[in-house]
Amino acid sequence: MNPLELLRASWYFFSRNAGQIALLCLPAIMIEAISQQGLIAWLGPEKSQGASIVVSMLFYPVYVGALIIFVDSRSHRIRLKPRQVLEMALARWPAFAVLAAISTLLIMVGAWMLILPGLYVMIKLAFAEYLLVLEGRAPLDAIKESFALTNGHFWTILVCVLMVMGPIWLVDWFAYRELGQHPDPVGTVLLETFNSFFQLFVSIALYRMFTLVTEQATEQ
Repeated sequence: MNPLELLRASWYFFSRNAGQIALLCLPAIMIEAISQQGLIAWLGPEKSQGASIVVSMLFYPVYVGALIIFVDSRSHRIRLKPRQVLEMALARWPAFAVLAAISTLLIMVGAWMLILPGLYVMIKLAFAEYLLVLEGRAPLDAIKESFALTNGHFWTILVCVLMVMGPIWLVDWFAYRELGQHPDPVGTVLLETFNSFFQLFVSIALYRMFTLVTEQATEQ
């Protein structure tokens, strides 16, 4: 798998369907960003960190689950209405929220050990969301299968993720430097919304990689 070809195909899909993706995902992304700023205003930057993780785990499964269902349906030439996509995403929300909690904990433990173990765990979990949403796997089964499916594809996944996330992290760094030590809440909400929306591109690229890897595994 060529990372550049994967990203090119993923960008083509993302750019052509940006309006519908925004309609499905932006409301939940914006509510999440506003909720995060509300927590910071209420509890303060330091005390709100734990609560912010919980808020992310509440909203993340909604908009990422909807995106995965949307991309998969379009890939199979099935046109679902936005309401149908959201209903399917909400039906998977409880299991997805559990998966998000477990994945976050594993990545945090890996990052606590050092940055590289945290990055390794993140890449090995890359396919867990697709296994849960599209194949109905239980959270632990999805994690176990993701670790197996990513064998032999670690570097391709890593390159794809870094090629997308690198520019986003760079924009983050410059933007927060301009916002200063006490950033404007409205500016922060807009920045976080922008970042979260464009990070959906990573989910589309990983979906394409997931379909290729599962097809190869089926043929073997």
